[in-house]
Amino acid sequence: MRPIQGPRLRASRLEDLAPGSAAALERTGQGDRIVLEDADLSGIDLSGGRLTECLLRSVTLMDADLSAASVVESHWERVNAPHLKAPRSTWREVVIDGSRFGVAELYDAGISGLVLRGCKLDLVNLRNAVIADVLFENCTIAELDISGARATRVRFSDCTVGTLEAREARLKDVDLRGARLSRIVGLAGLKGAVISEEQLVELAPALAEHLGLLVSEAPR
Repeated sequence: MRPIQGPRLRASRLEDLAPGSAAALERTGQGDRIVLEDADLSGIDLSGGRLTECLLRSVTLMDADLSAASVVESHWERVNAPHLKAPRSTWREVVIDGSRFGVAELYDAGISGLVLRGCKLDLVNLRNAVIADVLFENCTIAELDISGARATRVRFSDCTVGTLEAREARLKDVDLRGARLSRIVGLAGLKGAVISEEQLVELAPALAEHLGLLVSEAPR
């Protein structure tokens, strides 16, 4: 087997940032080199907007609209987003630490160089997204939907995934060995992923069902 390629990640250095305000961000639809701390951005409309080299710390994003927005070289810490609307958005070189997302609508998104660390995610919709160089580290994910997505160099480390839906996904160098998987929908979509021997044993009943195999005791 050829070596598995891990995510290619580049650390962003956020220095000399200016204080930002929710009012200015909503008015202009863009933030460049700003820090927002202890801010409530509930209901903010940033559709088509831009966040470049921004630090969000202890921010609430209830029902925020980031449709077709760009988030670039930014760092989010302790962000609470019960419902994040961000289809067709672009994420590049972003770190998200210790955050909580309820429903994250990221279908048709373009994502590269993303680290999610210590996050709790209820439902992440990545249908038909293009994903490259992503690391999930110490995350709890109730449902992850990558149906129809194209994913390259994605790694899970010490994560729990309740349901992984992978119908018609196209995967390359997707390392699932660090994920505890409870349920998989669309097993054929896992072609190109890497799993451990232990995971293979755990998936055996689902694989047998997928292939239409009948399993019985050996004849005596």
